Amino acid sequence: MVVNVCFPMKHTSLERQRMALVYISLELKKVAATLLLMLRSELPVDDDDDFDDFISSLKPKPAITEPEKPQEPCNNWILRILFPTQEHGIIQTRLRKVPHRKLFDSAVNYEQAHAVNSICINDYGTLPYLISGPPGTGKTKTLVETAMNMLQTTDVAHILICAPSEAAADTLALRLRHYLNDKQLLRLNRPERADNEVPGELLPYCHMENDMFYLPPFRNLMAYNVIVTSCRDAALLADVRLTNNDLWEIEKNMIAAFRPEEQEPMPHLHWGALLIDEAAQATEIDVLPAISVVCPPSAYPATLPLPRFVMAGDENQLGPRTSSRDAQFSTSLFARLFDRPLYKNHPLSRTNIKPSTGPPVLKKSMLPMPHPPFANLIRNYRSHPAILSVPSSLFYNDTLIPEAPTPCTPLQNSTLWRGRKWPVLFLPNTANDEIERDGGGWYNVSEARLACSIANTLVYDSSVEQADICIMSPFAAQVKLLRSLIRSSAYGGGSGLWDVNIGPLEAFQGLEKRVIIICTTRTRSRFLAMDEKKGMGIVNQKRKMNVALTRAMEALFVIGSPDVLGRDEHWRQWLAFCWRNGLVLDPAKVWEGDKEVFGEKKVGVLERALVAKEENGTGKGRTLGAGVESLDLNADYETWVESLREALDEEEEEDDDEEEEDLDSATKE
Repeated sequence: MVVNVCFPMKHTSLERQRMALVYISLELKKVAATLLLMLRSELPVDDDDDFDDFISSLKPKPAITEPEKPQEPCNNWILRILFPTQEHGIIQTRLRKVPHRKLFDSAVNYEQAHAVNSICINDYGTLPYLISGPPGTGKTKTLVETAMNMLQTTDVAHILICAPSEAAADTLALRLRHYLNDKQLLRLNRPERADNEVPGELLPYCHMENDMFYLPPFRNLMAYNVIVTSCRDAALLADVRLTNNDLWEIEKNMIAAFRPEEQEPMPHLHWGALLIDEAAQATEIDVLPAISVVCPPSAYPATLPLPRFVMAGDENQLGPRTSSRDAQFSTSLFARLFDRPLYKNHPLSRTNIKPSTGPPVLKKSMLPMPHPPFANLIRNYRSHPAILSVPSSLFYNDTLIPEAPTPCTPLQNSTLWRGRKWPVLFLPNTANDEIERDGGGWYNVSEARLACSIANTLVYDSSVEQADICIMSPFAAQVKLLRSLIRSSAYGGGSGLWDVNIGPLEAFQGLEKRVIIICTTRTRSRFLAMDEKKGMGIVNQKRKMNVALTRAMEALFVIGSPDVLGRDEHWRQWLAFCWRNGLVLDPAKVWEGDKEVFGEKKVGVLERALVAKEENGTGKGRTLGAGVESLDLNADYETWVESLREALDEEEEEDDDEEEEDLDSATKE
């Protein structure tokens, strides 16, 4: 049986993406043709017909006027941005110094300051600069600081900043408005966007005509220092021929017409940088329109300043939302670049560094090496260390350093906590999940009642505001049931709890709440294979698990089946963490006979640090992250300071003043 299915798509958006893809493909072909011609000129002359045929197939149309002798090598910016290699980088031969740079935000930390400094001085070469920021580490803050420092201290005068979603773009503009006025900053929106979707504070930074968003006049548009828009709406600039390619060609031709005595006028590019936030949530095709705006023409000399390209995101959280399960379509440009050897195999990459009390210390023995075209943010300002412990160990190589102050609220002394009284609790639920009639979604009544009861207890016994509580489930039917149940007269003293946030897991990426209640819903293991095939549920979905666990600031509750969750290696590590520390409602009933299995699981650095602090009675103030002197370490906690101690020993022998200055600044943070 053959069925025709029609999916409604926005033709204009797809056409803009297609045009961007065509343009970038042509630019790549020009670069490839030029490089191969240069290679051909260095080879002995022979009758290599295959080589000549290959050159002809790559030749752009219209072709170079003299293929055998190109007038001038084209710049390979687009090749370096999309396919960077080790050869494209700049070799570092000296230890870096502490960045002494005036910052607009005094709260910028050590790693963020180094990222801003590297981008501004461009010590890594013409490459994508990737800012890997786990939850709550300040990715957006780093991008905003980078934009302001580039405008203040470099020759970059015009910056395009994008994000995959309108909400993320609004957040960027809201932060930038503290430093820029409405003549310097433009929040660019497509005409179809409703004005009530835009935060009221941003409306003065938008341009409207006839009660809808519109492009400003050309002269005004060219004067803006920063334009913030979504990745999709960046195509508006290409539609009106405001790309680097178009503007450079226009300016060059105009100069040649007005000043014919100048043989080869070479104006600079208009767009000096492209910054993309939440880059791991955008497909490659989503980002191409923005790249096409800043991409320099192939004829632009490589000796002149080239645009800088910076992306911030987290490749370990949810990627782009696509219907395709094919990695070629569902992998973001950010994740693909981080998987290239230049980033993945770098000595300072997150997978190659050891846990420490501060940023990774660069030693002379590691030089020479490529300047790192990336920054790994490691300080989390959101969550309690107990909440971060397992995600840090599983997804971030035990590199996260909690910096959030320990709150002193009734929530931390709630009667709900068990074992070590850390604000994490697993509540076993083995009641069967059910499916709605007519092939609807999955739900679990017992789990929903338990989640609503926890929320009710928090509101009335721990003085937690309803709006500070979030209940999430990976199944839409369970979300519907939770909303119906919690608003009933059974809760809230008969009036219901209407302000508790309830929604699907995907809706909360990028957000944070004081309390998170995760409903895993699935309790029958025979449906796990189907869930995994369809991308449903939260079992065998490590990115969904990471997002769910890292939304909480002060308290985390997980309701689920130990048997089902235990079939996922990552959830098994989290269950072992709860079992070891008594963070389970009824551990004896659930894990009878499995204690040896759970006890052998990896114990993360943050967990050992919490236990050490508890045993030594130093649990006040910042839990971790204030420097080695604030920790009472014992022999079992050696991994926390191993890399730091090795670096200190080595540098004491070499008496290197530069690295000592760098290290002192890092530990003071």
